[in-house]
Amino acid sequence: MKNSLVLILLSVWSIWCHFTLAAVIGVDYGQQFIKAMVVSPRAPMELIFTPEAKRKEISGLAIKSLGDSKGEIERIYGSALGSMSTRFPKNTLLHVKPLLGKTINDTEEITAYLQEHPGIDIVPNRRNSLSFVVGDRQYPVEELTAMTLQEIINRANLLLREKDPSGGDLVDKLALTVPEYFDQYQRRALLDSGSLTTDALDTYLVPDGLSVMINFVLKKRDFQGKSYYVVYDMGGGSTKASLFSIEQPDNETEPLRIEFGGYGYDSQLGGSNFTLQVANLIENKFLSKHKDITAEKLHRNPKAVAKVVQAAEKAKLVLSVNSEASITIESILEDIDYKTKITKQEFEDSLNNGPFEIVEPIKAALNGQLWDEKIGPKQVSGVILTGGSSRVPIVQYKLAEYMDENKILKSVNADEASVDGATIRGIKLFEAFRTKPLNVTERSIFDYAINLNQQNDDVVVFPKGTVFPTKKTLEIGDAKNLPHDFDIELHENGLPFQTVNTKTSGTDDIFSPEKCPNGVTYNATFSISQNRLFTLDKIEAICLKVGSSSIEKPQNGTDKKTNLGSSKRSIRLTTSGKNSNIKTMSLDEQLKLREHIRILDQKDAARFQLEEAKNLLEALLYDARSYLELEEVMEKAPQTYFGKLSEAVSKHLSWLEDEAEKATRWDVIQRSTEVQQLRDKLEAYLQSLSEPLDSKQFQGILNNANELLAQIDLTETNQQAQIDSLRDKFKELGHNVEEQYAKIKLPHHIATPLDNWNESVSAFKEVVKLVEYATGSASKKMDREKLFEIKSAFDIASTELESIIDYFDKARDYRLHELYSLLQKAEKTKKRKEERLKKKMENKEKESKSSSAISSDSTVAESETSTAHTITTTSPSATTPSQSRQGMSSSTITTPIHDEL
Repeated sequence: MKNSLVLILLSVWSIWCHFTLAAVIGVDYGQQFIKAMVVSPRAPMELIFTPEAKRKEISGLAIKSLGDSKGEIERIYGSALGSMSTRFPKNTLLHVKPLLGKTINDTEEITAYLQEHPGIDIVPNRRNSLSFVVGDRQYPVEELTAMTLQEIINRANLLLREKDPSGGDLVDKLALTVPEYFDQYQRRALLDSGSLTTDALDTYLVPDGLSVMINFVLKKRDFQGKSYYVVYDMGGGSTKASLFSIEQPDNETEPLRIEFGGYGYDSQLGGSNFTLQVANLIENKFLSKHKDITAEKLHRNPKAVAKVVQAAEKAKLVLSVNSEASITIESILEDIDYKTKITKQEFEDSLNNGPFEIVEPIKAALNGQLWDEKIGPKQVSGVILTGGSSRVPIVQYKLAEYMDENKILKSVNADEASVDGATIRGIKLFEAFRTKPLNVTERSIFDYAINLNQQNDDVVVFPKGTVFPTKKTLEIGDAKNLPHDFDIELHENGLPFQTVNTKTSGTDDIFSPEKCPNGVTYNATFSISQNRLFTLDKIEAICLKVGSSSIEKPQNGTDKKTNLGSSKRSIRLTTSGKNSNIKTMSLDEQLKLREHIRILDQKDAARFQLEEAKNLLEALLYDARSYLELEEVMEKAPQTYFGKLSEAVSKHLSWLEDEAEKATRWDVIQRSTEVQQLRDKLEAYLQSLSEPLDSKQFQGILNNANELLAQIDLTETNQQAQIDSLRDKFKELGHNVEEQYAKIKLPHHIATPLDNWNESVSAFKEVVKLVEYATGSASKKMDREKLFEIKSAFDIASTELESIIDYFDKARDYRLHELYSLLQKAEKTKKRKEERLKKKMENKEKESKSSSAISSDSTVAESETSTAHTITTTSPSATTPSQSRQGMSSSTITTPIHDEL
């Protein structure tokens, strides 16, 4: 795990959070197992381990009734599911991924599922999706998937809280692997599962082949030019082959390019097929040995079939590395214990004779390439194996036979490559953190087409191989050729999945023939999202005025350019969609299911805390019982203490066995506290045996008590003295210092311990009276247990009082600091007021002086102006150039005087 993690961390460049303390979780959602990884500012690429410290989790859960009248249930995850599947097969809901987006009419998928999971009750729900019946409740397959995801998210959040106890980072984004062959219903079911988690996560679907390819690229890192690879993924329930090109541009500063170019799959070929083959071998051997038992009788017993399947799964793993596997099944049927052996040769012969086309997905990927360039098997640099079932020897042998053994690459971690790559891809899509740039090109493996009003011919909007996400706008027809309300049927891979009804009522009034002499046409905008959902985004009615260019109808899915110029005017039409098979999950249903999961999470958490408290109580009781059996304790412990602890241990152990079923966590905690206190008291007594507990010792204790009381008086005196030192300054400012001191509100962590200040002091003084009593002659008449009680009471009271005195000092310091701050602020305010007043007075004085100067200067100016006028007008008829210059000079002389004023 560490090596894989280090490689990924080296490949991720400068991961940091942009603004929020969010976290991204990547989940490799396999049919049999789930792996998860979380990334946050404080947790770079952390695998989410199971409670048993395993890297992968069993995909699914068990729902167990608690047997009370309220219908309470318990959900079970993890390793305990193994035994649950054989004991309660009807309640153990595993490996539900193949049933996402399916209906009750998908008999092939349902039959295959029930072969491996006997006894499960599957029914259609109101949306025509599938639900699992457990007890008296139906659980939609999307809700079960959401519960499994929620369990992993809860674990991720727990890990983040351990990294940062303040709880800043929480998972709010989900990157979830998806097979490329999943259709619209299956993809929508996965997205609904993400939205049903109590965190209502934003979700991106990441193709599982692409996730492995990203992991491989970041790990290898030394690509030159262009090369081709196939990711061969054989999981528990399906097999996929994804063809990619990897290109490193000549300019190495540009990002590496990953392009998806071909795909092949078998949705029914996987590890579960191999398990069932081994199960058939075991079953046939059992029936041949027990002639009186028929196959029908065996299959009527879900527990028997579940035990056979479980044994087959274990044997399959053994046969991957050994020549034979020993099988033992206890009480397979009618208390019959059965033992047998399966050899690797028997297993491989059954595969060779069965309909298992192991290399077909690779052939399909190469034969149906989505890009313009076409390559053959020889141009493929390597076949990257991933998925648990790719380890089966016959699988590797068949692949090597077809592709050349040297090209079979086993370098990626089959269990973790997908979750690593999905997490990194999720980080990029969410733009949550900065990662190493990769230029990824995804293509659709299906055609996306429309059919207008059930016409004979479909119009392909996005042909197979279209790069997505993408949008396209098409003209779908003229208003005169379409009814007021018409339907557009959306198709994926030739199959309809949604019908969108369009209402054009009202457009006739707005777009009359006079206003639109060239008629009205309808344009529709379609898109393929990043999650490869094909949708009709909008339909517009467009008025064609005089001079408008006509819009040509698209041919073979290509749209012609439209040039309507400034004469175009459009209205968005009202649309409503209806799915063909499975209805869309309503917001109301989402909210109800999410609330149901939230309540179950709360109850599971409370139940876990209760069980944890019971386990701690049980451990405490057994430890206390062992302590009481120690020779020293039995000999030296006083009978009173010994008897009380012994009685409590016996009573609570009996309670745990017979009456704790309906207990609350508080009940358990109280019992644990009682036992712990009794034991602490007994241990403290035994430790005190080395002390004399005489009048001399109690005199020393009394001296300590008096010092503590004196410290209280001194603390209060110091407080008052420091308040008095500020009295005059506050009085100068017009404030009462005691009132200001009392107004200051203490922080909660200081104020709370001081709530019982007076009570604690009073209680301490009462204990001191007992100590005084023990210092006199009366101590000789008191037994040791009583003296120990007095000393213990003093120790507890003094410790509590010392703590409160410490908080008293903190409160005094806090309030004095606030007083000084108030004083400084008040002094600054007073100083600012004085400065403003002083400045105001200075300004008034300046204005007064300026007024006097203006009055005096005005008289002088008037005189000089008159003189200047006389100079320039004495002999106007005899003015010389020099005189003109003199006149200009005179004018120049007068101007500065007025400017100065």
